[in-house]
Amino acid sequence: MIRGSEASLVETVQIKEQYQDFIIHIRVEDTEDGFQVLRSLEYIGDEMVEIKHRTPPLTQITIDKDNAVFTGSHRNMVLRPGNQYNPLEPLHLENLEKGSHRLYIHTQFMMEGKWINIKTEKEILFE
Repeated sequence: MIRGSEASLVETVQIKEQYQDFIIHIRVEDTEDGFQVLRSLEYIGDEMVEIKHRTPPLTQITIDKDNAVFTGSHRNMVLRPGNQYNPLEPLHLENLEKGSHRLYIHTQFMMEGKWINIKTEKEILFE
């Protein structure tokens, strides 16, 4: 995969993936020097919950390969009903070569002693 080409993202892509009381929000948008990916986790349950995730990633984004790796120490976070949690700065990337690319999204956290993995994928186009 050649990065830094003259191609640019054709359109803004929004992804919403729900698993039980959690919704993953992803937005892929064009920037002056490439594109960026915004990531957040929304909690829509009725009671406060505590989650644990690795730092820095809560949500890993990979392109054209489904190979997310979660490393780092654990971080605890209490979520209240309606909270939107976005612990990561926007992910800035250089434009990809022209054509279709596959964006793989993997969110991983622990709740009540069990790992929760929320995965989805989406096609993004560059021209």
